[in-house]
Order: sequence, then C-alpha cells, then structure tokens
Amino acid sequence: MKNDKTYLLLAITPILFALQQAIEGAVWIGYNENIISLMTLSSILFLFFAFFFWLTWIPIVAYSLETKKWKRIFFTIFIIIGFVFGLYLWIPVLLETGPRHLIKTSVCGHSLCYEVSGGGLLSVIVRDIIYASLGVLFLLSSNRLFRKFWALVMLFGAITFFTQRETWISTWCFFAALSTLWIYFLLINNHKTNIKKQTL
Repeated sequence: MKNDKTYLLLAITPILFALQQAIEGAVWIGYNENIISLMTLSSILFLFFAFFFWLTWIPIVAYSLETKKWKRIFFTIFIIIGFVFGLYLWIPVLLETGPRHLIKTSVCGHSLCYEVSGGGLLSVIVRDIIYASLGVLFLLSSNRLFRKFWALVMLFGAITFFTQRETWISTWCFFAALSTLWIYFLLINNHKTNIKKQTL
C-alpha cells in the first residue's frame, strides 16, 4: 500500500487549487493597493486555472483512476477536448486582445468579477454549455471516490451559477477548492477500509 500511487494525481489536486486561491489573493492585493499590473497579471494566472488548467487536469486525473478500457479511451478524448477548448478560452485572456479577452477585474459585492468579452467562434451560451457538459461527463468515472468528490464540485458549481452569476468564476473556484479538502477524508477512509480487508 505504501508504494500505491493510484491516487497520486487526485491527492495533489488540493495543492493546485490552493495555488489558484493564492493567486486570487494576489488579485485582491493588486485591487486593494491599486497595483494595476499585479491585479492584471494575477487575474490572467487565475483564469489560466479556471479556463484552461482544470479542463485538462481533471480528465487526466479521471484517466489515471480509470480501470475500464473504453472509459480510458473516453477520458483520453476528454483530455484532448479540454486542452483545445481551454486554449480557445484562455489564449485571448493571455494576449489581452481579441474575442474573450479580459476586459477588467472588479469587485462585485464581496467577490471578484472577471469581465471577459464575448464573440469569437462560439457564443457565450454555447461556451458555457460546453464547459458545463465536460464537467458533468467526468461523473462517468468508474472510480467511486473520484465521483463523490466531483459530484460535490458540480453541486457547488450549479448553486453558484444560479445564485452568484456575476461572480460565478471566482465563487465556484473558491468552493471547489474547499471541496478538495474532502479528498483527504475520502482517501483516509479508503486506506482504512483496504487495511481492514487485508486483515480479515
């Protein structure tokens, strides 16, 4: 069990979410101190995770945990789609030009708003549908532990979408980061269960 690396990628996911939240902390510092360059750079890095990284990383994690051959092929396709679609969303933000570039970062209530321009090959509605559909399809994973974690993330995503639409990106990423703490609880329980099975 000590050398079992089955859950390695899932186990480091909370660290990556923590990094994203730390970057958004820099966005807040840039906003509060009126350091525009810091706020802009941090916003671009934060949206790198929101628009590109998670669309690629999550299917990679699902693939690493998958045992059924056809689903491994399925998640391989998802990795490619997530990578391409993620670049489509984030590259204009990085270049600060063209459709979907970051117009401005501001505060809406008690959260950050990342205002991104529309346009491009896909409308905002189609873009949101693709993004949400990819998230839902990750629930097809055969791994029970992963499904439990991701179901919680998607639940928070749905709640924040309908209740915090203006700050959806920031708010959902925050709750998704909190959700990753459950990963350790699930992994510890899974480890204890495996130990009990070995002792029987």
